[in-house]
Amino acid sequence: MMPHCFRYGLITLALAFGLASPSETVAQTDPRANRVAALLEPWNKADGPGAAVSVMLDGEVVVSVAVGSANLEHHVPITPQSVFHAASLSKQITAFAILLLEQDGKLSIDAPLARYLPEAAVLGPITLRQLLNHTSGLREQYTLLAAAGWRSEDLVTHRQVLALILAQRGSNAPPGTAYQYINSDYTLLAEVVGRVSGTTLNAFCKARIFDPLGMRHSRFQEDVSEVIPDRVESYRPVDGRYARAILSYATTGPTNLQTTAEDLGRWARNFETGEIGGASLFRRMEERGVLKDGTVNIYAMGQGHHHYRGFTAWMHGGRDAGFRTFLLRVPSEQLSVAVLGNVADFNSARIASAVAEIYLAGRPGYQPERTVDGLPTRTALRAYSGNYELFPGLIFTIGTDGRNLLFGALGDKHPSKLRALSLTAFELDPKAGITIEFPRPVGGNAPSLTYRAGLDGAIEALRIELAPFIADPTELQKFIGRYYSTELKVEYELVVEDATLVARSSRRPDILLHPYQRDTFSGSEWFFQQLKFDRDAPNRVTGFRLSGVYADGITFKRIEAAR
Repeated sequence: MMPHCFRYGLITLALAFGLASPSETVAQTDPRANRVAALLEPWNKADGPGAAVSVMLDGEVVVSVAVGSANLEHHVPITPQSVFHAASLSKQITAFAILLLEQDGKLSIDAPLARYLPEAAVLGPITLRQLLNHTSGLREQYTLLAAAGWRSEDLVTHRQVLALILAQRGSNAPPGTAYQYINSDYTLLAEVVGRVSGTTLNAFCKARIFDPLGMRHSRFQEDVSEVIPDRVESYRPVDGRYARAILSYATTGPTNLQTTAEDLGRWARNFETGEIGGASLFRRMEERGVLKDGTVNIYAMGQGHHHYRGFTAWMHGGRDAGFRTFLLRVPSEQLSVAVLGNVADFNSARIASAVAEIYLAGRPGYQPERTVDGLPTRTALRAYSGNYELFPGLIFTIGTDGRNLLFGALGDKHPSKLRALSLTAFELDPKAGITIEFPRPVGGNAPSLTYRAGLDGAIEALRIELAPFIADPTELQKFIGRYYSTELKVEYELVVEDATLVARSSRRPDILLHPYQRDTFSGSEWFFQQLKFDRDAPNRVTGFRLSGVYADGITFKRIEAAR
């Protein structure tokens, strides 16, 4: 990264729209900078949220673009110095902090977590490397928080999250057997940085990373009441207008880095210069997770490995409230693109990709995006038809009318027609860049589908066969009662209303539960996606196991049946 003597380079394009004319500023610069600015034109509005983009090429910032408003209430424009919440891009800094401590000889990433956090022994034999690579098998902290009653606008502190993680007695998978992108991993790593260094993650990073690299506007926010100059607000579109998207995190590690597009340029440059950490540390950061069966994952340490347009690229994005961030690096070309946005429908990964395309096109080794290789036949559409489970209880039903692929949730009576992009890929949400893709059929049927969100990542959903099932409304009465989880320290009451089983708590709106297999219900909330009920020998309901996004099998015991 660039130190205090950070220079802007030969071409700097600073567009604080509303203060300067874009056409007048761009006309004096490299045409490529003009093309970068054009990509952000839809957000070039003084009365709407926007974004900041920084492009680093050959060790110099060549483009710095800012559009839109940082605060709609006070009409403050976004500038290259505006401070954004970086969301999950924060993980890259946290991983670097851990590796600095390893370089100092104060820890080993192959040592068990319990060596540095003794109370974590209850979570199993997890190593720091498995936390860094997202192969710990732990449950997702935000699903746990939501299921325990926290709402999006509630204050969430590091101590609360840590206590919830340490209260878990079950997991998604044994350590080292599956790759799952889990925020809990990096909350634990932040705690390790604190325990080993004797200070907070923010204080450690300020002394060892931010100050040495001249990242003067960067910090991990550990207190929501902290005043941060030039901070950007977060928004979401609602019915043709914008509403504030509340963010009340006081947690660090997986999120809560506050930074600017310029500072991310300084951070990216350090990957090339090795000024802080050196070449050996950056080689360490590129060590991807390897499962016990030998599978090598795309995720290394705070960054994902991709083949992009013929080049090796390293990427990471982030999404919190209305903030959307992305950092894309192509080391062989000494190119990095940092994108920061403050509205929920802004696709930071797509913008980063489009900017990188401008600078990579025409270079030796560049491979343009493949053209469509044809459209699916009726036989292929039939092979793709079936039910696929993305998460427990979250089931997609794929069908066909003979000409189109039809997509819907389980039981959806009005599935959507999807546009075919190729023989195997279909467009699900063009604005968000979400597609579904199918592998080669086996035995006449596709064994799975891949749910892909552009460069943000992909999740595999396996084909499932549902047993014939007839829901008996009278059976619902057997599930009525109060249920308690010691892992979440929360109680839910199950009642029947309008012939529907409903989960009710004092902190959340009612959650509707619909049976789709015997003793198995699908919930109407992402953190309450599946309930599988347990019975004793006399066939009485004794409890249920709750699953949500990356949080499987949380135990609830029945504490009171219906009277």
